[in-house]
Amino acid sequence: MAIQSEALFKCLAADLVELFGPSFPKDCEGPMWPDMSVSQAAGYCIYNSFLKKIETGRTALTDKLAEDKFLHCNELCEKWTLPNQYDSKLEVLLGEVKRAVYDFWNKDGFPLDVHPYTLLNKGGVGPGCSIGSNGNSFYAKLFSSPLSCKDQRAYSWYVRYIQRWPNWIEGEFLRTLHFGTPSITESNKLSFVPKNDEISRTICIEPTLNTIFQSGFGRVLESRLNERFGISLSSQQLKNRNLARLGSIYDDLVTIDLSSASDTISLKMLEWLLPTDFLDQLKLYRSSSVEIKGRGTVPLNMVSTMGNGYTFPLQTMIFACVVTAALNFRGIKSLEGSHKCWAVNGDDIICPEIVSRDVIDLLTVLGFKCNGDKTFVKGPFRESCGHDYFLGRNVRGVFIKSLKTPGSRYSAMNLLVQFSTRTGLLFPRTFKALQNTVEPLLVPRFENMDAGFRVPSFLAPSSWDKSLQRFIYRCLVPVPKKIRVSDTKIVCPKSHKRLLFNPPGLYCSFVQGGITNMSIGIREDAIRYVRKRRTTPYWDNSSPDLTGPEWQWWNTIVQLYLERE
Repeated sequence: MAIQSEALFKCLAADLVELFGPSFPKDCEGPMWPDMSVSQAAGYCIYNSFLKKIETGRTALTDKLAEDKFLHCNELCEKWTLPNQYDSKLEVLLGEVKRAVYDFWNKDGFPLDVHPYTLLNKGGVGPGCSIGSNGNSFYAKLFSSPLSCKDQRAYSWYVRYIQRWPNWIEGEFLRTLHFGTPSITESNKLSFVPKNDEISRTICIEPTLNTIFQSGFGRVLESRLNERFGISLSSQQLKNRNLARLGSIYDDLVTIDLSSASDTISLKMLEWLLPTDFLDQLKLYRSSSVEIKGRGTVPLNMVSTMGNGYTFPLQTMIFACVVTAALNFRGIKSLEGSHKCWAVNGDDIICPEIVSRDVIDLLTVLGFKCNGDKTFVKGPFRESCGHDYFLGRNVRGVFIKSLKTPGSRYSAMNLLVQFSTRTGLLFPRTFKALQNTVEPLLVPRFENMDAGFRVPSFLAPSSWDKSLQRFIYRCLVPVPKKIRVSDTKIVCPKSHKRLLFNPPGLYCSFVQGGITNMSIGIREDAIRYVRKRRTTPYWDNSSPDLTGPEWQWWNTIVQLYLERE
């Protein structure tokens, strides 16, 4: 039995009335006030987050709004220009940011190594769609689909690069016999994916070979970010969160968030900001136009979009150079390690309050717009990389994405318990409403969020089997669709396009890791579950989402939820 999101939200509101009193929900609909308690801040956050990301499906209206926003950003990029007049302070800041970018690109006096073979060696096809591909897998894109690229040079580099692997060359030969030579296109294609019930998210689908070069370029930038600024994109979120926590306590660090940052990196702006050889390399692998259904081909005035493999590290580099320029302007030394006073991860920016005005001024001149709802300069609240801190406490709300499947409702129950563990707030009506829609599947705390309701072992005593000396339990397990590979053919599900049987290509895909247990995985939105029996000798194994003393409090919270009627 499912539950409607509106009905569940009414239960949440009823639980919050006891926290805020008669002033609810008015207190949760405006901005946060600085003298609110930590509990009130947590209640405010969950009220505003609970259904913010609920997936209601794309509609023509949400796609239209996303398309209009994309075109507006593209138009702003085309109109970018430096101010005709600016004061000496801004002039120095602009000089500092250009110097920071130059020093980033030129390592020991020489430009970064972005030779096509270097990019092919570091790059990959990625998990998303590509123009003309018959699937998202490594095998489908490179050995069982028409190839696409921006120009003939990309394919020439690709063919010469794979000469060292005879199986790859043979696989490409068989692919060419079936699908022909690559199609040449300077355009990517605008597509939409669900974001929330108000607007869709835009993603541009790139030519297949371009994605390899773009992701390789992104890896080069990532490596240099770590070397130059100590920014490791694989772990940077943790550093950003820690600085956001400290900023919420001491009120000396600012968190800055930008609106549509990836779609507002103007090509004209980069022509002014970047060294010529840096810009030329970016242009070499970017799509110069975008195909929009119903509008035809539109020139791209932004350097890249979401879907381009170097967009995220490129914007991280730009904003890191902006913060560095502001610190240099103020004569503030950027310390390393645990004492570092700033951090950047994509468009999540943290810097000292003393340079925040300089940073925002620079960002504005470069064509970016600060998101006022997510930028925090003063007060006890800071937000960065998915964590919200109020006076040092993580008060991040719960984001329900779906309630359609039992797995999604188990996940909502577990998220609610995690929130209660962090904040001390209980939501008995909301939990009960979710609990009434699922069967009582009690699972260990190390299981997936959607496997069942996670409980400590003392709340599941019947699971212990004395003869086996193990816990026995049942849980939901997702059953993904797979492409089956045999010695003579490839068997695809009905919903998937047929794939060419290309033995040398299958060998390359196996070596690459794209084939496991004689099958190729398929990305899909709708997940099918089955109930399975599992055993474990240690029910209360550690879990990454809670550590230390929080476990004891989690045990108590789970018990309170199960015992309350």
